[in-house]
Amino acid sequence: MDLELYPKNNAPYIEGYGNGYIKISGIKIKNSVLLLSDKYIDIGKSIEQKIKNIIKINLSKYKPDLIIYGSIKGLGYESDMLSFIESFNLPIEVMQIGPACRTWSVLISDGRNICAIIELS
Repeated sequence: MDLELYPKNNAPYIEGYGNGYIKISGIKIKNSVLLLSDKYIDIGKSIEQKIKNIIKINLSKYKPDLIIYGSIKGLGYESDMLSFIESFNLPIEVMQIGPACRTWSVLISDGRNICAIIELS
């Protein structure tokens, strides 16, 4: 079996995370982020109409089979972002940031058509 730390594709890889940050492909980000199969988008700290449009356009373009939603609070926490992405009627897995990052890494390295929203605030 051949195991690799990072995927062979152009997917952004999560190097680490901590209190108030996530490190993606060598860049430390302190805002919420949308991860796609070939890029990531810093979506800021609040969900305003501009951010909703960015998410809507990208979800329509990439048509993911699954959305991973990671937040500091994890399961049982209803945020404006979660309510918004639930409106797309796509499968969503809600979890805390740590498991969301690890799940992203495993599924994207397997070539799955997924996206993730990691909400840091």
